Amino acid sequence: MKKTLTIIAFALGSTAAFSQQDPQFSQYMYNKLFMNPGYSGMRQALCFTAIARQQWSGFDGAPKSGVFSADCFIPKIHGGLGINILYDKLGFENNMGYRLNYSFHQPVGGGVLGIGLELGAFSKRLGPSGTQSWLATTTWQNDQSIPPQLKKTVFDMGFGLWYQRQNLWFGLSSTHLPASQMSGQSAPSGFPLQTYSLTYQMARHYFVTGGYNWNINGGAWELRPSFLVKSDATITSFDLNVIALYNQRFWLGASYRFQDAICPMIGFMLPGTKATSNEMPGGGLKVGFAYDYTTSNLKNYNNGTFELMLNYCIPIVIVPKRQGHGDVRIFD
Repeated sequence: MKKTLTIIAFALGSTAAFSQQDPQFSQYMYNKLFMNPGYSGMRQALCFTAIARQQWSGFDGAPKSGVFSADCFIPKIHGGLGINILYDKLGFENNMGYRLNYSFHQPVGGGVLGIGLELGAFSKRLGPSGTQSWLATTTWQNDQSIPPQLKKTVFDMGFGLWYQRQNLWFGLSSTHLPASQMSGQSAPSGFPLQTYSLTYQMARHYFVTGGYNWNINGGAWELRPSFLVKSDATITSFDLNVIALYNQRFWLGASYRFQDAICPMIGFMLPGTKATSNEMPGGGLKVGFAYDYTTSNLKNYNNGTFELMLNYCIPIVIVPKRQGHGDVRIFD
């Protein structure tokens, strides 16, 4: 096992590295803002979402990912503002992203089109730090074949289109549009600087997603099928998902990620939360849990992937100017 992980670590630390920077989340349907800035403010509420993911549990040096997102509908700017903070760690690669989002909302065809832009920064630390016990050698600091650390922060930008109408939603987006290069050389504290020139090429990422919320015969059950296609123009991943929501309170479902995993999931909404088919929520808390059962050859080397999702929304109340009489509109 240590030999396998060391090979992976060396591959990541080669003089020219190419890999996906955006982590994947099985519960993507509960944090659409993470992949598309056009979604900012679409729920017409102030919402906070956090997802934590432990991938390939039991696999030394396995990926650990997380994202915190917040967005708010602001009528005066005809759209919404949002923020994403993410981290992703694999072996001795550590990524951090910080993005501010704005989405302009335009009525189109009986629905709403969100045109979104995100600006921020992306930080990477690539290289061993001496704390990774899974490395096959304990004297890597003296091994001339192992590159030193790369620490860089670069400008980042993304763009997205989001459309929703009644129970239908669809999005197109791309992240890391500058496709920045990170280069340099350094060494961990207490060790001499090695003579390496390390370059890391960031890859543009592309997302296509959509879904439909289908009420069954006007009853208590609602089916919510959705899909997600994500690609860096080298590797493409396909997710198909179906969620069954009962009484606007509890849900269960599953995703299939082609040639990778089967992902059952379950969740609930605490009393006081009111979810509607057009995804304009009331105040309250959602809690979701997903488990990825690996179907690839890696299934023999890990105990699956665990993911926890938390979401809290506060409805936006708009009080229009009085014109003889007034009313209060609550987006719920």
